[in-house]
Amino acid sequence: MKTLSGNGKASGLTLIELLVVIAVIAILAAMLLPAKSGRGPNYRIRCMSNLKQIGLGLYMYADDNAGNYPMRASVANSETPVFFYSDNTFSVFKKLSAYSIQPATFVCPIDKSRQAATNYEALSDLNISYFLNADAPHTNNPSQSFIAGDRNLAANGQSVKKGLFVMTTNLDMSWTREIHSMGGNLAFADGHVEWVRTNQLNSVVQRQLLTTNHIVVP
Repeated sequence: MKTLSGNGKASGLTLIELLVVIAVIAILAAMLLPAKSGRGPNYRIRCMSNLKQIGLGLYMYADDNAGNYPMRASVANSETPVFFYSDNTFSVFKKLSAYSIQPATFVCPIDKSRQAATNYEALSDLNISYFLNADAPHTNNPSQSFIAGDRNLAANGQSVKKGLFVMTTNLDMSWTREIHSMGGNLAFADGHVEWVRTNQLNSVVQRQLLTTNHIVVP
């Protein structure tokens, strides 16, 4: 059996071996980065859970108010309904306080520019991550009609600004990378929530019952 001589020394890593180790570490870090940056599947699922609760609250409100969602309230009693479209979302979300939904539900866990409100009295659009579709039907075509979703919308390559946005089926709709990467979540009127990739959003918009939808963006 061979043994090291008295003056023999165990050699360390060669330069090539060291570079290989560094490369392996870099690959592992890159694989873990989506989860650490808040854009991985776990955060997406938490966002979907928020939207599911919001959708349920909106449905219960409509069920208690003759099928009208809180963002599409009648201005006055008349034979021909006249609807008022608000340019803020917080006034709508405040109406969900009666359905045991906590204000923290209104903030996507990876939306770093928004902070959850501690109570409904303090709620503003800065405490909300989700847009609302004021024209979503309560009963007609509910599985195809989205009622809410991530606020990071883009139309014809431009970010959709805060306030009332008129979405038509001839616009090129997509998601920005401000919140989720490569997609966003949509809540539908029948209660389900879908992860929709950027290249799928136009087809979802074109399936809406109306060719024009009033979107309220926080």
